[in-house]
Amino acid sequence: QTPFDKKYISIDWNTSQSETVGVPMTYKDFVLIPTLNKVNMLSEKDGEITATIEFDEKVSENCRGAVIGDTLIQPTRTKLYTVDLNTMSIINTKTYGDIVTDIAVEDQLVYFGFKYKDKYKFLCADMSKEFEIVWEYDSDVPVTSPASIGGMIIFGAGDKLIVRTENGFTENVVQAEITHIFAGEYAVFMSCKNGELRKLRLDENGKTEEDSLMSCEIGGTLTAPSGIDNHIYVGSTEGFFVIDGLNMEIMKSFDELKNASAPLITTGNGVRAYTAAPHSDSDGDCWYLYSILDTDETQTVSELAKIIDFTNGKVTVSQSGKMFFRDAYGRVWAASETKPNVFVNVLKIVLIIAIFVMILLILRTWAKRRQEKKPPEY
Repeated sequence: QTPFDKKYISIDWNTSQSETVGVPMTYKDFVLIPTLNKVNMLSEKDGEITATIEFDEKVSENCRGAVIGDTLIQPTRTKLYTVDLNTMSIINTKTYGDIVTDIAVEDQLVYFGFKYKDKYKFLCADMSKEFEIVWEYDSDVPVTSPASIGGMIIFGAGDKLIVRTENGFTENVVQAEITHIFAGEYAVFMSCKNGELRKLRLDENGKTEEDSLMSCEIGGTLTAPSGIDNHIYVGSTEGFFVIDGLNMEIMKSFDELKNASAPLITTGNGVRAYTAAPHSDSDGDCWYLYSILDTDETQTVSELAKIIDFTNGKVTVSQSGKMFFRDAYGRVWAASETKPNVFVNVLKIVLIIAIFVMILLILRTWAKRRQEKKPPEY
């Protein structure tokens, strides 16, 4: 069940299989891995556990926590914990209901959604005041993970994009049920249940700008979108897609990457979107980690590493560029870009030069002997 290294990537280490593993997060030179009823702090370099903090219930498997400075905000099944990462001690905790969204933090304010009985709530709580509620939004339908644009907090609730401003809530109807949102620099992009990616712009009051609601029909079940420089990336049960965020048109589709995971965007060595998908030749028996290089004019895909099963998997990346991905078996793999071996490259060049010189010497010797065997001319 071990991924094999490919040309562009190496697997540095991995954790053992576990029943319950949350979404990995990075902190300085460490990776934080929620597992069972605790969070382990591992060395990014070798995967050795350096510290552990335990909770009184299991961690959330699908909702991402947040790291702000030296503080971790970690969701469990029904609670939020704040943890001092210097001492790995609990600062505070509070029970809500079934946590259903990722956690976002801005200026000591925590934003998230939870389900209680058959109702949903989206909360803003002050983590510096023992999670005192600042405001809340009630909903009869599921709420999405939050995002921020223009100083406004946004989230989806059914077919509405909810915007929190200084004056309260603005509900923007988008005419399709929203499952995920992404806040770009100037517009909000929404994956919808009907297989469309929708986009709108908001004015300073949080209302939809006139004639700004646009859509792109992709099909299938969409992942959370992500993007950079007006290029939007989204996975689907129908493939992986690169969208022109201005005109909302498909620039490139990779139909072979069906059931692709939500993209992770990096810009260190060109714009790259990373995703995982079942391999097209394996009948879903194994997955691959893919890199899509986007050079504006062209988008090309490369296979990076084999993964036995990445169903419901999660990926995060550290400041150093190392990727950590959690597979369907509850293992976390640390993957990094393969660094060129200078000695090997120099040795290859020397061998090539030596072979070239040898060929020249052989040709020279052959020509000389041929000249010696040539009969004299009269």
